Amino acid sequence: MPESLGDLYDPFGVHMDDPWPFYARAQRETPIFFSPALKAWVVTRLDDVRKVLRDGKTYSSSNVLRPLSPFSPRVFPVLAQGYPMVPPLLMLDGEQHRRQRTPYADDLSADHVTGLEPYITKQATALVDKFTANGRTTDFVAGYANPLPVSVTCHVMGFAPEDHETIGDDTRFAAGLAMGHRYESENEQVEAAQAWVRAQKLIGRYAVDRRAKPEHDLISHVVAAWAPGDGPLTPQQEAGIVGELFGVIIAGHNTPSAALADGLLRLLDDREQWRLLCRQPDLIPNAIEEIARFSTPFHIFLRKTTEETTLAGQRLPAGAEIAVWLAAANRDESVFERANEFDITRPVKGNHVGFGVGAHFCVGAGLARRELDVTLRLLTERLPELRLVPDQQITFCPSISQRGPLSVYVTWD
Repeated sequence: MPESLGDLYDPFGVHMDDPWPFYARAQRETPIFFSPALKAWVVTRLDDVRKVLRDGKTYSSSNVLRPLSPFSPRVFPVLAQGYPMVPPLLMLDGEQHRRQRTPYADDLSADHVTGLEPYITKQATALVDKFTANGRTTDFVAGYANPLPVSVTCHVMGFAPEDHETIGDDTRFAAGLAMGHRYESENEQVEAAQAWVRAQKLIGRYAVDRRAKPEHDLISHVVAAWAPGDGPLTPQQEAGIVGELFGVIIAGHNTPSAALADGLLRLLDDREQWRLLCRQPDLIPNAIEEIARFSTPFHIFLRKTTEETTLAGQRLPAGAEIAVWLAAANRDESVFERANEFDITRPVKGNHVGFGVGAHFCVGAGLARRELDVTLRLLTERLPELRLVPDQQITFCPSISQRGPLSVYVTWD
């Protein structure tokens, strides 16, 4: 008897390293299939992904942070030294989700993002100044794509500048625990748990401080929303605030970092695309949408059925785990012509799900787009001869959920 598509699916091996041919096959043959490796039904077509993400009543977010791969037993005592899990924004549905989303939506509104552009531009310019002053070659990931979103996210949230790098490094490393990271060793997984706890404790200190002395920043607004009043935070309130801010920090810098790195990689890998963007900067908004589609930085969302339902012809019982693959949906050949080609002239705004869709649409999408916009305008103006260092081996983050190049070496005249 031939193996099913689900049995053939190797999300922690070959299909982590190169998922695209398998996604295309699934969309043609079995657009929804059960994966024993993920213990979930995998959804690959754009229309079906949209249906799941728009229907929070049938497809709950309650399992969204369920680990995609098992932890070493050594991880649990380390995590126990941090804060206990209290369901954060990402795990909530309905009215509770809408209520807890409010401070983020307010602080990341279009007007607030516009007001942040001078800060983004200043930080971006300083990073370009730094790497251009040091020679004619740099790793764009380490020198720009990682530090810029960290700085912007931490600035919005209200972290002191001296803590930005520490928060970025610890949350970037810790994020692998929740994102199906393929660790090289048990020790590496334990070190990620230690980084998780360090980041939690630092965030906790800020939460307690903002309770005593509120400021005009996102941490203060989240504290006020979680715990109205002015009394000391209860342990439950503190744990909930820390868990929520922790997740927002990770999303706030990991996702745009991956988009910046992979987006520039795609632009420079096809020199005509880069030259076209330099000649026609009015294409930058469209290039941003194509980066979000083609380089989808966050690949997967988990959901759980609340009742028996049918999806893409497949009957699903209540309590079924669903894995919607944003990256697969964004290369759905039935929707996007030449879906596996990167093309900045492609009109895709409103068609892709690079920032999700529905109630959990990325609250920071406007900020991520602005970071990309500032970056592409700055680089095309200052470094039009930018190009990839020849013959480099591009290695991607070994994660099911978070995909992006670990380094991209670029050079210029």
